[in-house]
Amino acid sequence: MTTISKTIDECAICNEESTKLYQCCSNENDRICDLCWSKIISSVIKSGKIGLLFTEKLPCDFCHEPIKRDCLPEEIQTRINSILSTIPKTKNPKFIEEFNYSYNNSNELHHCLTNEKFVFLTQRHYNLLGSCIDTYIQSLIRSDPWNYEEIWLPIKDEPTNDHHDQVNIFTSNDFKTNENGCLILIQGSGVVRPGQWARSCCINESLDIGSML
Repeated sequence: MTTISKTIDECAICNEESTKLYQCCSNENDRICDLCWSKIISSVIKSGKIGLLFTEKLPCDFCHEPIKRDCLPEEIQTRINSILSTIPKTKNPKFIEEFNYSYNNSNELHHCLTNEKFVFLTQRHYNLLGSCIDTYIQSLIRSDPWNYEEIWLPIKDEPTNDHHDQVNIFTSNDFKTNENGCLILIQGSGVVRPGQWARSCCINESLDIGSML
């Protein structure tokens, strides 16, 4: 609960005096000021454990009881709600915009509304976003200024949209006519797809670092 008293109390962490402290667990002695709560939640986000708060499994550092999200300072709740908005409404999203993320002019992934960088929630959330980034990067490869041709291998006799038993590669327009040689770029192993060096860099750094663009 939010505690507002006429008397001045001390924050349990910084010991600064305040008339507005927030009790977000069952221990009445663990009343903490806005600034300290902000630091705690920022640390939780940075460590990739914010998902525990949403499932009421994030323990208080003092009493180890779950922290109640709806009892946090309003400003922090607003930030948390923006993070929640990155959960797509469909089970199989196709575009990064469904996560409320987009790439800015510096090719860095940011929240569409808050401009905050990517926040890790769960591995499934991360994988779904990564798959959409795969699609986004390959759409750029097929567009100006690269205009690469996508080829699915092995080549089938009849055109098909079912590529479950194929892999795709991309070739430049002069691939069949250039007599000066051929440069082949091969991505690493794991989840990365053609056009990427590292998915984590595409998400946490930029496409300039993580992709072949």
